[in-house]
Amino acid sequence: MRRRLFHLLGVLLLLLSTSKMVQSAEADCDSSRQGNWNIVQDTCPIGQGLWGRAPENLSGIFWVQCGLLSSLPESGFAQKLNGLPNKEALVFRQEGSQYRCLVGPFVQYSTAVSARDELRKQPALSRAFIRNALMVENGAEKVAGNPSTKMSINGKASGNVSATKAALKRDYFDLLGLRSPKPRDGEKRYTDDKFVWWRASLKEATSTCENDGMKLVSESTLRSISRSAEYKSQLPTRLPFWVAEQYAFDSIMMVPMPLSKESVLLVLCE
Repeated sequence: MRRRLFHLLGVLLLLLSTSKMVQSAEADCDSSRQGNWNIVQDTCPIGQGLWGRAPENLSGIFWVQCGLLSSLPESGFAQKLNGLPNKEALVFRQEGSQYRCLVGPFVQYSTAVSARDELRKQPALSRAFIRNALMVENGAEKVAGNPSTKMSINGKASGNVSATKAALKRDYFDLLGLRSPKPRDGEKRYTDDKFVWWRASLKEATSTCENDGMKLVSESTLRSISRSAEYKSQLPTRLPFWVAEQYAFDSIMMVPMPLSKESVLLVLCE
């Protein structure tokens, strides 16, 4: 009897937690129409990429990322979405001069998986992946605290779609569901046509990611990204990255590099 009572209490707490995550997350995902597309601003929280990992909670706020584009697509792009039950779920998140293609948000992970699998049937969208909007900088799913919502969530529930951001020790820019530390004044850097990258030793890279509750990107994650020409084009071509396996990895040639741990290379956290 006592065991059953504890089980029921656990289920009730889980339901209350999920409801709070959806209803009390601060919202900034109102969309506006631009040509044929719904546009949201870069303040709309989309969290972290799961990259094949299942979330701790199967209910929450999930997006499916379908690309990162330099401009809004032609109207014919909509034909790639014929299998989606709700075309209005497609939005583009404006990030400077780029547009992140997203489908969602969904309150059930299973619904996001179905949408992702449907998108992957299109060759151009074969690397679509799921993002968890409640997975904040430290990689844990958290309950956000400031209520105010306007965007309905596919699945279907109404609530706000933002996660509270924890205080970070460094500034970061987001890239393909990962985060890269921005260089501070006087630190070594590498500039490509998209970003200014921080260059660091292995020790500096490892501790920086860990200090903000993350870890260095793994070789398997970089390999997964590099399999897609579209995603691979977002990575720098001149320098390798430090990876969680504690060595340098060239994401272009897809091979480890025998470099000194004092070498100043690129950094991605996940």
